[in-house]
Order: sequence, then C-alpha cells, then structure tokens
Amino acid sequence: MSKSHLFKYLLISPNLPVGGFCYSEGLESYLNNKNLKDSNSVKELILNELKIGQIRLDAKILLDFFDIFNEINDRKNLKSNLQKLKSLDKWILSSKDSLEIREQQIQMSKSLFDLTKEFGFEYLYENNKKSSWSLAWSWACYCFEITKLEMVENFLYAWSANQLSAALRIIPIGSTKAQLIQRDLLAIISKISKEIMDKEIDDIYFGNVGLAMAQQNHNDLYTKLFRN
Repeated sequence: MSKSHLFKYLLISPNLPVGGFCYSEGLESYLNNKNLKDSNSVKELILNELKIGQIRLDAKILLDFFDIFNEINDRKNLKSNLQKLKSLDKWILSSKDSLEIREQQIQMSKSLFDLTKEFGFEYLYENNKKSSWSLAWSWACYCFEITKLEMVENFLYAWSANQLSAALRIIPIGSTKAQLIQRDLLAIISKISKEIMDKEIDDIYFGNVGLAMAQQNHNDLYTKLFRN
C-alpha cells in the first residue's frame, strides 16, 4: 500500500483539527422547523445536496486547482496560472450564499493549511488569506500525491461524514444508523465523483435553495453541543 494511499485517511478522519465535524451547515434550522425528524430525513437531505447541491461545484473545482498546481510545478505559464489560482479561489468562496458558510470555509481552510505545513508541505503561493476549503483540500491531496478521482471521492465522503457527525449530536440518530447511512451513500458518492471527473466546470449545475436558506438562519454554523 502506497504512502499516498494511507495519507488520504488523514484527510477523511473526523479527528483532523479542521473543524468540519463541528459544523451542522443548516441541520439545526431544519430541526427547529421540524423538517428533520429521523435518520431517513437526514439521509434524504445529504442525498439531495450530493445530487443537486453546491458541494458538486466545490468538488469539481478541486480538479482545476490540482491541474494548476501541476502546471506551476512544471513551470508552465507561471504568471497566468498563479493569477488563475487566486481568481478561482475567490470565485468559489464568493459563490457561497451565506456569510456563515464562507466563514466556515475560511476557518477549515486555515486549519488544513496549518496542518499540511506541519506535515512539511507549506503552501508556496500567495493566497487570499481568506481561502476556500476546496483550495486547501486540493493542495493537501496534491502534496500527498493522491489521485484526482480519490481526491473527489474523499472530499464528498468527508463532507457527508461530517454532516452525519453533526446529526449524531443534534437529533440524535444513533451511531449505527449513521454508519448505515454512510454505507448507503458510498454508491452515489462513487457515481457522482466519476460524473464530475468527466464534466467541465460550466456543466456543473446546482440549486439547493432550501439548504442555503437554512444556513442563513444560523447565527453560527457550529452545532449547539460545541457552542456550549
């Protein structure tokens, strides 16, 4: 088993100090409105986001960042690629519908950049200081020599695992139910990851308005358990 294959488990581990497992991303708003009652409603919410949500765009832009890192490393179009890197980072962060989700992305990005630096992979390029989670994730995968398909799959898996971790704390649904949901999500994560690999960024459509509105109803996207 290659070193890069093992490194990916560091990224998807909920023990990583990136804060993802602390965020509920709108789940509490659904709970307050009585739209989140049991494990089936949690599963449906995650499935909808994977199928039509913005997480698809976040996953696709990982590939663009990864390709730019490769070109910069090969000294190709250095100036234009550095500018493209910053522009894409600003664009994906500004595409978030709520201030709360942007702040979450910035916090998680900073934590992951700090972590990769501790692993010996300091981010070498000028960033926007308020960087996107996608940029940090792509940089980590590039440094760990994780394949592009695994990078996308791991990203979607980690996001869904973090949502289930939050659901465990606020409903609760029980750890066994959460594991069963995660198992059921594997096939759709694999399918969507392969679809994303074959699409251009302009072909990625999303429209999960309900989740965006739920996020805006949070003053803070941390789960209540962590706030307390």
